[in-house]
Amino acid sequence: MNPDLNEQPRRSAWPNPVDTALDRARRVAGMYRAHLRMLDLDACNRLDDTVAAFGETWMLDKPDIVDPDREVTTAEAAELVKTTPKRIREWACQLHPDKPDEPLLPRFKMRGRERTYLAGHVLAAAAWMRQRSSLRE
Repeated sequence: MNPDLNEQPRRSAWPNPVDTALDRARRVAGMYRAHLRMLDLDACNRLDDTVAAFGETWMLDKPDIVDPDREVTTAEAAELVKTTPKRIREWACQLHPDKPDEPLLPRFKMRGRERTYLAGHVLAAAAWMRQRSSLRE
């Protein structure tokens, strides 16, 4: 055992808490690809062509960067965390287990007749629910 492993610096929180391991791997690969593209466009294009020939084109998609302060409707919130609008409404009615005085998903404002939420709150609620369901397994 290496005792220095216990002394490593603390890691920052992942910016999108609902990302799966596959999502994280793809985002990291996308970051490396973006840097390669800046440094050597021809090499990046050759590698893109090679993996695309094997049917792997996901890396050519533009990554979604979510502004946590962005106002989203119920439908947009559901799409953001890959769930149903009904579940988003349920989260908004449910009390947060760690903070009993607050909802799991705080409502923000209205956009016309639609309820809105802050994207950061939607991501946090989805992450909490994902963590809770993984503890049950």
